[in-house]
Amino acid sequence: MMTKMTWYLPVLLGLVFPGSASPNPGDSTVAGWVAFSVQDFDYTETFDDGSIADTEAGLLPGVNLGLSIERNRVFAETALSAWSGNVGYHGPADTVTGEDLLDWNLLAGAEVYRHTATTVAVYAGAGYRYWERDIQSTATLSGLFETYEWWYGLLGLRLQRETGESVRLGADIRLLRPVQPEIQVEFASGFDDKDLDLGEETGVRVALTLEKKLDGKSSYFISPWFEYWELGRSRTGHLLQDGIVVGTVFEPMSETRNFGVNIGLVW
Repeated sequence: MMTKMTWYLPVLLGLVFPGSASPNPGDSTVAGWVAFSVQDFDYTETFDDGSIADTEAGLLPGVNLGLSIERNRVFAETALSAWSGNVGYHGPADTVTGEDLLDWNLLAGAEVYRHTATTVAVYAGAGYRYWERDIQSTATLSGLFETYEWWYGLLGLRLQRETGESVRLGADIRLLRPVQPEIQVEFASGFDDKDLDLGEETGVRVALTLEKKLDGKSSYFISPWFEYWELGRSRTGHLLQDGIVVGTVFEPMSETRNFGVNIGLVW
């Protein structure tokens, strides 16, 4: 596990923390955050007739890092999240799947409404999703190692309200649109590796946040969230063994419904 991800993480960490993060002159505000994250991972693959191909479910611990800058009601931020762990697999047989997930995004937006303690902002951006799925073999099931990758666009709305000198409440909803998602399948049974293009479907992410100031500019926060991804069925392709066609293969449509919570510190 964590093969290609070990190459991506240092690069993306450099984007999240690009050297010095000291505030700019004037009214600019720069903030960074780090959080423990855990998600209740829930994945389902469905055949064309509506029957369930397989499901995966379980808790995945992880980390969330971010950096934001705001000036004159215009803001930009970048965030990196990673989760890793084992979940239960239920399909032709019951086994365990190792999951490694990486998500990075960059967005920019502006306040469009401000009244006393309430602000509303809109934003747009782009992100990158990388996912390794290691389905373990059993006596009756040959394992698979699948790597999913896609870029995505995002469009969001953010509401914040100050409820006092030290407490801020927030709500954030964003639409997620994958761009050319793809999967690489490695077969434990000896078939040749196979690359398949997946369908593009719109997803959504909703998060609530409670942030409380500590001393100075530091604060802590708790943010429960829900995320939904859908990937369409791939085209049917040739299944090869040593370069010879021995059958066909396709990736079913899939839905991922993840509930999670981030608990962290802002400085």
